[in-house]
Amino acid sequence: MREVPRIEKIFIPSVIVRILILLLVFSDSAQGLDLHFKISGGYAYLKLSEVHRSLNGWAEWKKIEAKENKNWQVLSENVRNMHSGVNLEGELLFFITPRLSLGLGAGYLYSDLSETEAEVTVERPAGTVSQVFPMTVSAYPVILSCYYFIPLRNNLRLFFRGGFGYVWAKYVNREGRKFLAATRYTYFELQKASASSSTAIGGFGLMYDSDIGVHFFIEGTARLAKIRGFSGENEQGIEGTLYYYEEYSSDPGFWQAQFKIMAEKPSGPDFRSVSEAVVDFSGFSAKIGFMIRF
Repeated sequence: MREVPRIEKIFIPSVIVRILILLLVFSDSAQGLDLHFKISGGYAYLKLSEVHRSLNGWAEWKKIEAKENKNWQVLSENVRNMHSGVNLEGELLFFITPRLSLGLGAGYLYSDLSETEAEVTVERPAGTVSQVFPMTVSAYPVILSCYYFIPLRNNLRLFFRGGFGYVWAKYVNREGRKFLAATRYTYFELQKASASSSTAIGGFGLMYDSDIGVHFFIEGTARLAKIRGFSGENEQGIEGTLYYYEEYSSDPGFWQAQFKIMAEKPSGPDFRSVSEAVVDFSGFSAKIGFMIRF
């Protein structure tokens, strides 16, 4: 199992906590330093490239499986990519000057696919079966940011933001099926894995300073958060590393992309492109929110 480098696992979170303590002390002792609370939420776009390859590999295998079995027929396929998500963030801003501030915030990123968004329906002699592969990804970033504000006209300000931090992430998938007449799915596969890594953001926004003391804004940020080193446990109780690989099935001659938790790294002629799985939260967010002064 991959060991997360200590500079990422221990040093970066420790630095962020120490900076927050210093900012709090400084805010109490320094005159003219304004403290604001900023909260926002909105749409997030996530890359999740390897996740999509494993999802599409599962769907393709289900269709091949139906073709290989006599009297089986694929009735429908509804498999969506999981690019869209939600991004929430709360942040403390310490204004050193009217134009320059430092911020420390915590956020939440989330995206999922439900049963109806990852489904292949196959008609079999015993009945029609709905096969599903739902999954969720989530991340909890802590970001130290620097802001620069440029006054415009009519109480408007343009601001630019850059930051770095640390993110804790989770990946969960399940595989299940049910006959169409049944009300619930039977799940026979479950994988839960987690990892952490550094992250960086950059962006800009437009803020309106209202007469009631509340500052409203819109903000767009680009995000770099390519996370590997996931470890966890599957339905069978096997603990290990989450791997990405392609596995060869000789009868149809098909290489299936997969995400699997395994105690040891897969090897042999039937495996290729083997590596630790990457859940790529990189992308961008478009948010709206408000800021108030303490």
